[in-house]
Amino acid sequence: MFDVVGIGLNAVDYLVGLPRFPVPGEKLRMSAFSREGGGQVATALVALSRWGLRCKYVGNVGDDEHGRLSSLLLSREGIDLAHARTVPGASSQFAVILVEEGTGERTILWDRDPRIRVSPEGLPLDDIRRARALLLDGHDVPPAIVAARTARAAGVPVVLDAEKVQEGTEELLSHSDHIVSAGHFPGVLFPGTSAEDGAREILRRYGPGTSTVTLGHLGAFGCDGREEIFSPSIRVEAVDTTGAGDIFHAGFLHALLGGLPFREILAFANAAAGLSCRGFGGRAAIPTIEAIRAAIGSRER
Repeated sequence: MFDVVGIGLNAVDYLVGLPRFPVPGEKLRMSAFSREGGGQVATALVALSRWGLRCKYVGNVGDDEHGRLSSLLLSREGIDLAHARTVPGASSQFAVILVEEGTGERTILWDRDPRIRVSPEGLPLDDIRRARALLLDGHDVPPAIVAARTARAAGVPVVLDAEKVQEGTEELLSHSDHIVSAGHFPGVLFPGTSAEDGAREILRRYGPGTSTVTLGHLGAFGCDGREEIFSPSIRVEAVDTTGAGDIFHAGFLHALLGGLPFREILAFANAAAGLSCRGFGGRAAIPTIEAIRAAIGSRER
């Protein structure tokens, strides 16, 4: 049995540190450079695996250098890849990420071959039924819907990293137990709606157990039908915000499976995400459980 089965993006990130964002036609010397694994679900699973949970990744890569590297990096983290398929002739997802010194803010340039989309027929349904939780990012909607339905029928909580609105997204929302959306998502789903009002509307319209929206350096807002919670972020010297949202989802899942109340789930996820911004790259500064608990404790004193 796996603690978490994750279905979604896996990528290779090329991180470029810059003293400032360039202007058109300019030559600007890099201040830092790194290549490492990325992708929403994959990075969240790496954090969860480092925190002691048994994880399985479901997704496809191409038969290129990026595919071999991204799979190797997940394997080294102890993540099960029995249902990670290599697609002949396809290229794997990768991104070039420009990171501004001082603020840690980043701009992401990415590419994904449509041939590496996951198909519903390739899902490990028995592993999903036996898992303690299912994590989805909703980029490949048809298999995500099948996986979510399968999990819910077996009583397995479904956590959705909601970032993109496309055909089928609303159906997927209706099959998710915990919806954690990026700050811009509610305004795309419900044009003109604020992040907080959008989180409320997601709860009302789709009926998850909890609805949360991440607000970057401000923290997160969540509601569960009983209370509304604004959970502030912790203060850190941000080096790079790449992957902070992915680590938030990992923290949310870890605290959820630990049986914590909703307020404490948000505090744990916020602390994990904030601490992850202290290093260069989405996986480079994944904090330890001890560091997360210490950060929460110091904020409460």
